[in-house]
Amino acid sequence: RLCDADRGGHAGTAHSDALQEYRRVATEMIFLERNHVCAVCVANNHCELQDLSADLGLTHFELPRISPKVDIDASHKLFSIDHNRCILCLRCVRVCDEIEGAHTWDIMHRGLETRVQTDMGIPLGESPTCHSCGKYVQVCPTGAHFEPGRPITRRSPTRRPLVPGLQGVAEARWLWTTRAPRRHRSPPSRSP
Repeated sequence: RLCDADRGGHAGTAHSDALQEYRRVATEMIFLERNHVCAVCVANNHCELQDLSADLGLTHFELPRISPKVDIDASHKLFSIDHNRCILCLRCVRVCDEIEGAHTWDIMHRGLETRVQTDMGIPLGESPTCHSCGKYVQVCPTGAHFEPGRPITRRSPTRRPLVPGLQGVAEARWLWTTRAPRRHRSPPSRSP
């Protein structure tokens, strides 16, 4: 939790210079833990991690890159996952479990080896529980889940931009960055 309460626990702040620096370092660590190369990403300029780094004024990295070797699973006929872009937000796990009810996505391993997985580690294309609904593609903040051949900006017009059950995630992110002095942002609009 990135907030600061006084010793009595009665008052607190969610925005201070120290907390902004903690957020900046945490965001930098997310970038460095995987191979995030924005210039060649399908979500370039449509990525929540990219937006957050701009909001926090993150322009360069001071820590060394870790860049583990991770796979891309393109075995599904409609969707793929690039683990290089995954920030382990677990939105895909939640939407598949809580909204779709398929329980296809889960998490495996620990530390640098942590990955989201389908059905105990089998490839996405072989998953017997995946309904091919694409909800996990819609909620992915970084483009780790994507439709091959279709940039994030050209998602299907018949799909909603954000699953209603997870709208609070976008609103929480907006509240987290609105008081940052770098630039003014308007709240996210709700989908019909």
